[in-house]
Amino acid sequence: MASGARRSLWGWDVPVRRLLAVVALVPAFALGAASVGEPSAAVDPTLSVDVNTAPAGVLSALPRIGPVLAGRIVAGREERPFDSIEDLDARVRGIGPATAAALRPFLRFPESDGPGEEAEPGLLPQTPVSP
Repeated sequence: MASGARRSLWGWDVPVRRLLAVVALVPAFALGAASVGEPSAAVDPTLSVDVNTAPAGVLSALPRIGPVLAGRIVAGREERPFDSIEDLDARVRGIGPATAAALRPFLRFPESDGPGEEAEPGLLPQTPVSP
């Protein structure tokens, strides 16, 4: 080996390392350019929560719901189960039109359940909507 040539620990000289860098970076740039070209469509939720049986932790994971509001929902359903999003809006302090609109795709109520459906408590399956 010539004393003037620079070699790495693996024995690759500079031209080979440049070739490897190009081989690795070209696909990465191609994938990045492909994902930037088209805006992604909004994803519909594939799972909805039964507001009358979901634990407070699940409710607080919903948009615009924190631990305090989740506690108010749990307290309200102990008095009487919620029948609709409008009933939830009317009975729970802190839920207004904007919060109700944000929650609508994620909540299920008893009258909207199909007959004979059984699911894990608090979570009900929902078929995805085709665009």
